[in-house]
Amino acid sequence: MQFFLHGKFDPGVAEKLKAAGHQAHTATELARGVSGEPDAADFSDQRDLLVAIAARQWMLLTNQRDLVQQACDQRLPGPAIMVLLVSAGSPAAQSQAIDRLFARYPRLSPGRLYTITPNRVKVRQLPQPRRG
Repeated sequence: MQFFLHGKFDPGVAEKLKAAGHQAHTATELARGVSGEPDAADFSDQRDLLVAIAARQWMLLTNQRDLVQQACDQRLPGPAIMVLLVSAGSPAAQSQAIDRLFARYPRLSPGRLYTITPNRVKVRQLPQPRRG
């Protein structure tokens, strides 16, 4: 799987994703566009950001609760899988959280929101996006 990292993450998070056989992408890569050329979109609107991530078939890994909350409340179209990392603390805690996620769920399922807290990993179904 390919994950878009949205928010501030320790470099160890990308390393843990790679160790689990996944790829990590940044905002710079998203701005390049599908063809590799610079994209004119600035992605200041969260809807545009989610649509761009989904167009590249990337999954979302974020620590920004408001992005996930808005996507769910407004049923915005977006990535098939969202992972919300709610960690209080050190960079090592973020890396450990990624380890816990893939230890508990080796294969993530489409249409799910995985919330990683300091104590557990919760899963819920993402609401279906509104048409139109």
